[in-house]
Amino acid sequence: MFNLFQFNYKKYIVLFLIFLLGMGIACSQTIDGSQDNLKESALSQTLSNTQSSLGINLSGVASYSTQFPFIDYFKTSRSWITTCRSKKTSDCRNVWDTKESDLLDIDQQGWVKSLPKPEDSPRYTQVSTIFFADIPKDIPISGQYLILYDGEGTLEYGLAAKKDSTLSKPGRDVINIDLSKSNGALIVIAETDPNQTGNYLRNIRMIRAEDETRYQNGEQFNPAFLEKIKPFKTLRFMDWMRTNNSRQQEWENRPVPESSTYSRIGVPLEVMIALSNQVQAEPWFNMPHKATDEYIRNFAQKVKAELNPNLNIYVEFSNEVWNWNFKQTHYALEQGQARWGKDKGDAFRQWYGMRTNQMCEIWKKEFGNQRNRVICVIATQTNSEGEERKILDCPYWVAEGNKPCYQGMDAYAIAGYFSASLGDLKNSSMIESWIKQGDEGINQAFQQLKKGGLLPQDKDSLVDNYQTFLYHAEVAKTKGLKLVAYEGGQHIVPHRKDPNKEQVSKFFIQLNRDPQMYDTYLQLLEDWKQAGGNVFMHFADIGKPTKYGSWGALESVYQPTSPKYKALKDFIDNNP
Repeated sequence: MFNLFQFNYKKYIVLFLIFLLGMGIACSQTIDGSQDNLKESALSQTLSNTQSSLGINLSGVASYSTQFPFIDYFKTSRSWITTCRSKKTSDCRNVWDTKESDLLDIDQQGWVKSLPKPEDSPRYTQVSTIFFADIPKDIPISGQYLILYDGEGTLEYGLAAKKDSTLSKPGRDVINIDLSKSNGALIVIAETDPNQTGNYLRNIRMIRAEDETRYQNGEQFNPAFLEKIKPFKTLRFMDWMRTNNSRQQEWENRPVPESSTYSRIGVPLEVMIALSNQVQAEPWFNMPHKATDEYIRNFAQKVKAELNPNLNIYVEFSNEVWNWNFKQTHYALEQGQARWGKDKGDAFRQWYGMRTNQMCEIWKKEFGNQRNRVICVIATQTNSEGEERKILDCPYWVAEGNKPCYQGMDAYAIAGYFSASLGDLKNSSMIESWIKQGDEGINQAFQQLKKGGLLPQDKDSLVDNYQTFLYHAEVAKTKGLKLVAYEGGQHIVPHRKDPNKEQVSKFFIQLNRDPQMYDTYLQLLEDWKQAGGNVFMHFADIGKPTKYGSWGALESVYQPTSPKYKALKDFIDNNP
């Protein structure tokens, strides 16, 4: 027995040495031969996005969005529309929107519990919602869908959606959507809880037929969406949380996974944590400007309990609390002046700094010995140099016996946008002349974006931005904070009063699609790196271009790449 074992042992050593020799030959062939690209590809796949130098903002969830992040498309539906499609009264017959949403009988999750009876006062007779509004025809979203639901009632379909009655059964409708025939798909609740037992239509889900197995296995996210965001180290959920003008205040009224749609008050925290865990990305959360301390505390506790312990968390108070387009700035002014006096015109900045500091203390306390995982962000209005001192030093708050607001913070945030004033009204005639020049006009626009000097109103070129980066890098260094960009990228948008807005908008969209945008983006990011910036959060991941801007790195989740997206990925690969 012993001799036999010795014989096999030697045999296996020989076989193993032969195997190693073969592996060595194979490796040398891979290095020297045509398989080198495959090896690099495999290596990049093994590197997690913790090596990434960039993060990204996620575009807001909406029925018209081309992001399509969820397997359940109903989560992106718009709020219920009150519709009159019956002969109840002659004055409301076939009225698309009676604007009576405040009269809806809905449950806590947003499901319609009942419809008005003929003798009731509301004019509407049905409710409806819409999907895929204004989706470009070339996006591959048409096909067969399953409408799954609980309860009793009648669902009807319209516009691009048509029910296949032969394949449908109670609780499961099969519909076909053809967006080449109509703009958008309509779902109508024509009847609910007909027997008045409380078993109303609810938990409606809309799943692509080919994704049914994924859904049954508990998957939440569109694989194409996961693929597009996976290179990025950090995900900023500002728009997913509907931070701007947020109505959230009490923890009990936050969105929950069972909510009928996430487009109305935001994506639930549980879903954002699940996404961060799945792609192993650091989440960046924005606390609502009206959030109570209890809300902030419970939010932090849930993140600590459910987020992968290997992930850090960025936390920021609201968003741009100096932008008068947003309600949070007006609220901050009201709160600040109520505390420090009506004559304090800068109270909104100081109140923002104070509340940011208070928020940070709550988060750090909840994380205890893991407090270093929490990266507290204090931001400023990038182009108002000097105003940041009111936020960081907050003398009104200090005069009450408190420490300056920047103390205890981790990161100082600015925006990293460039536009070179292309959308300024004073430059309108010059832009029109460039439009007429074709390729030469495009070349001049990119020269302006990179170096400036070609337009009457001339600021925010890459050259200007670099100086801004240097200024704020010095501020961050002085305060002992790391410099981050909460948003950034191109900011080329026509002025709302430009008489040639439509023509200018098309030109700006063309610029965003032009190959020269690749080098322009790389220069922006190299300048940021050279200035000493840390994580840079591009705005945003995916969105179709409109007259309001071309914010998406990609125009659709199904677009393979673009000059902007390729630049972001290449910068990540070259700057781990």
